[in-house]
Amino acid sequence: MPLAVEFALFYVLVTIAGIAYLIWVLYGPIKRFLCRHQTVRMYYHTVRRVVLDHDFYLINCFENKLGDESFHIDHIVIGDKYLYCIRDRYYDGALVVKEEDSGWLYYHGRHKKVINNPMAMNLLRVERLSLMSGIDTKLFVSIVLINDDCLITPHESIHQNSFLVSRRNLGALIEDIESRDVATLDPDTSAVAARDFAELNLHGKK
Repeated sequence: MPLAVEFALFYVLVTIAGIAYLIWVLYGPIKRFLCRHQTVRMYYHTVRRVVLDHDFYLINCFENKLGDESFHIDHIVIGDKYLYCIRDRYYDGALVVKEEDSGWLYYHGRHKKVINNPMAMNLLRVERLSLMSGIDTKLFVSIVLINDDCLITPHESIHQNSFLVSRRNLGALIEDIESRDVATLDPDTSAVAARDFAELNLHGKK
C-alpha cells in the first residue's frame, strides 16, 4: 500500500476515533443541555398525553393574583374525580426529599444547595386556587412533576393528595388516584370549572 494512502487511512481513523471520543465525553452534557432547554415541551407533551388518554380537561400556564401576590400553575387537569394542580420542575442532579421540611438539599455535580420545598410551595398554590374558585381543597391533588433522570431519596408521602413524581410515572399515578373509591365529579360541574379556570387565567391577557 502506497505511503500516501496509508497516511490518509491513518488520518481518517484518527479523526473517527477523535469524533467518537468527543461524542462519548460530551454525550452527558449535551443530553442535559437539550433536556433543560426542552423541559417545557417534554412536560407539556406528557401532561397532554395523559389528558387525551382519559378525555380530561386541561388548562395550561394558569396565572392569577391573590391579593398582591401573583402565582403560576403549569397545568390544571380536571379529571373524573379530582382536579390536579401540576408544577413542572427540572433538577439536573439529586434531591434529598423530606416532605415536611421547608428546604431540601439539591446536589448538582460537586455542589449542593438548599432549595425551597417544591411540594410545600405547590400546596400553597392549591390553597390559592381553592380560595379563588370556591372548590374544596379536598378535591385537589398537588403534583410536582420532575425529570426522569433526577435522583431522589426514598420517601413516604405524608399528604394523601400531594405527590412528587417523574414524567414517566405521571400517567400511572393519575390512574391510581382516579381509581380511588370516591364519588366522581358531576360532568356539568367539571365543564363549568374548566370554563371558569380558563376565564380566570390571566396568561396572555396582560
